[in-house]
Amino acid sequence: AAEQQPFLAALGGWMTEADQERVHREGRASLRRLTATEYENALRELLAVPALDVLALLPEDGTRHGFDKLGAGLDLSSIQIRQYLAAADRALDLAIATRSEPPPAIKPRFDVATMLKFRQNLQSGAAVLLRNGQPETRWHGDGRKDPAEPPLEKAVETPALAKGARLGFFAPNLGGHEKFVSFTPPFPGRYQLRLSVWSFLWNAGRVERPPRMEVAALDPGDGRARYLDAPPVEPLVHEIEAWLGPPTPPLFDVASLTNRAPRDERHGIAIDWIEIEGPLYESWPPESHRRLFGDLPIKPLAAGTGQQAPRRKPLQLPKWTWPQKKDLPRAEWERPLETVVSDDPPADARRLLRAFLPRAFRRPVDAEEVDPYLKIATDRLAAGDCFEEAMRQAYRAVLTAPQFLFRQEAPGRLDSHAVATRLALWLWNGPPDDALLEIADAGGLGDSDAVAAQVERMLSDPRSDRFVVDFTNQWLKLADIDDTDPDRFLYPEFQQGYLKDSMLDESRAFFRELVDRNLPITSLVKTDFAMLNERLAQHYRLAGLQDNVVGSAIRRVPLPPESHRGGVLAQAAVLKVTANGTTTSPVVRGVFVTERILGEEVPPPPPAVPAVEPDTAGATTIRELLLRHQADAACATCHRTIDQPGYALESFDVIGGWRDRYRSRGRGQTTNELLFDGSQPRFRLAAAVESSGTFADGTSFDGFEAFREILASRPERLARAFVTQMVMYATGAEPLFADRA
Repeated sequence: AAEQQPFLAALGGWMTEADQERVHREGRASLRRLTATEYENALRELLAVPALDVLALLPEDGTRHGFDKLGAGLDLSSIQIRQYLAAADRALDLAIATRSEPPPAIKPRFDVATMLKFRQNLQSGAAVLLRNGQPETRWHGDGRKDPAEPPLEKAVETPALAKGARLGFFAPNLGGHEKFVSFTPPFPGRYQLRLSVWSFLWNAGRVERPPRMEVAALDPGDGRARYLDAPPVEPLVHEIEAWLGPPTPPLFDVASLTNRAPRDERHGIAIDWIEIEGPLYESWPPESHRRLFGDLPIKPLAAGTGQQAPRRKPLQLPKWTWPQKKDLPRAEWERPLETVVSDDPPADARRLLRAFLPRAFRRPVDAEEVDPYLKIATDRLAAGDCFEEAMRQAYRAVLTAPQFLFRQEAPGRLDSHAVATRLALWLWNGPPDDALLEIADAGGLGDSDAVAAQVERMLSDPRSDRFVVDFTNQWLKLADIDDTDPDRFLYPEFQQGYLKDSMLDESRAFFRELVDRNLPITSLVKTDFAMLNERLAQHYRLAGLQDNVVGSAIRRVPLPPESHRGGVLAQAAVLKVTANGTTTSPVVRGVFVTERILGEEVPPPPPAVPAVEPDTAGATTIRELLLRHQADAACATCHRTIDQPGYALESFDVIGGWRDRYRSRGRGQTTNELLFDGSQPRFRLAAAVESSGTFADGTSFDGFEAFREILASRPERLARAFVTQMVMYATGAEPLFADRA
């Protein structure tokens, strides 16, 4: 060691100096395009269309070291350019107003008789009609209609039956029985939805007060479920605001219920009514339109000018929903074609582009940079396009220009505009706002204090939630949570919707808590609190906490000293993405901990080495199978290192539940312990879990708690690993040798 140290010190100095010279000459991070998520957010911010969804149109981003932010993984082709053009077109469709006055607002209230799949839910026993808090007398207790009554279809359509009735659901959405509301938003825009829900206990045909709160769910039509507390017996009105566009209707579900509960004593959720109001606008034309056309008027296209009309899609509504053509004023179907009008098109085009380009390119723009886009507009005007269509083509070019699509940084010390763009892409996953650009225009991001002040401001902005979601998706691999579907026989308590979303919310809220409170780095692996809601408290079987943590909201909950929870590695989302749907693998979890938490690169396995196939029948444990696998010398060296953290996590099952014994389809003992919904599991309990191990340095542990104590005693290693991950995410480049110090 004494002979090595001087040599390594000298070599390190030469390598650092060479690295710094190259960075000064070429720049630290390579030129890279925006990721798909960054591009979508850039369009949202620039055009003021907060609900724009274009990810499905954009190319999949390449990854390096698990992150899609690194320039080396973000290529570009002509096919991808066409995809970006399609995304720009969709954004402009949503941003441009097509009429001189706002579309008429509607405010329908739907009772249960208007819900689709209503009859199927009743027939299958998944729902029951309620009146004055008790079952409708025409139906039996399990939801079936009395055979002495008229045919079901006629009875449901009878106004006397529908009026004043409520619908109680016992089971979540199943294929063919989805609880859609027969409404389609006729115009895209911001809508407010209100609904009244409550929970009840079905006791052999009587509605009684349940012992616990239940949770319903509503997807307004934007693909994202909102979870709603349904208190016992007393209705609670929830209000949800969402940006909606045709043709997707709202979808209701009972999130906390399962279809496995005993039939005679079932928990249910009742929905009284749903009210929808919109589209709602603060002003007209909306801000998105003014970003593109300022205060230019919208008028009917003048006849005889020879100008080509803008290309628009006609208003269309599905025949099976409300409203239909007959439900809207006749004027809505006979409106003249309206468009943006300019008395001096070339001058207005230059003025609008001069205002638009600095925000799009995230820096000041010279007059000469406007000319190519102005030429597109004037050429389209000369070809006969109307002013709106000509400007649309110019804006389309801006939204796919290299200055918009790429993050560009000159070699050497970053200027203030490059710093502003880096900050925004890091903490907002999108473009800088006006306040950040104003500081950059004044050169105010040249020192660390100014940057730190902006970091504090940006982290307190709601847009920083994008950073929390995106970073945890990639760092903790939460984006892979849908890659496996837990075996329903072995893990019947897993609910694809509510429990899965609660898992994700826990990990994100936990990371947000670490950031907001600036907690020590050891909190990654050990804390005396967890971020929980009632479903997670049930899932984790936290005795004494389940009664105090009520409802769907995630909140900080103190943990008892003996708890297995606290820290990233005990979170169900992390444990699910590091397992398959049937069994856990110490190899997969060990690689995750080694790379993501301890910061060590794990080499790929040697070629032609077969994977370890777990035994779901319960005859052999995963540890026994791995020991056989390690008889190959080529495998043993790496497995001695990477398997040890995986052994510690064996006390957690596929969906993050604590276990002392493995679950089995075949061998083992039956269990009398009921699941949270009162149902009896069919799996068996096989061999006991072994969660002990020994690190390569000889440090041994016996169980998960001892393992995380060892990790928590090494804060320097945790910090270095975490900062390495964050540097890659924030700068778009791998750490260089010169970055190590």
